[in-house]
Amino acid sequence: MPGFDLLVLYGGVALYLLTLVVLGWRVLRLSRWPTLACVALLGALSPLAARLPELAALGLLTVVVLATVVVQTKVDAGLRGRVREVALAEQLATEAEQTTWRGRHL
Repeated sequence: MPGFDLLVLYGGVALYLLTLVVLGWRVLRLSRWPTLACVALLGALSPLAARLPELAALGLLTVVVLATVVVQTKVDAGLRGRVREVALAEQLATEAEQTTWRGRHL
């Protein structure tokens, strides 16, 4: 695979993932280690991908990114659960407040 094509293919995905990491750090102060590991793995696999045909390099990239998504989903399961609990508690509190208001005013 030519160098520029490899840079666009792997470098574009790595840049996107690094942008997600920086955004997550800036907004939530959370470090996403699976995503950082994926970027490092993409950098390490770039020399191998350069020797592969284009479709095989794309397949390798797909496998690495899908594995990262699976790991990130498993790692963030607790955080997503806490977010759901907080959202449900807020919803129940709002509904209780609205029920009280309706009881007094309607």
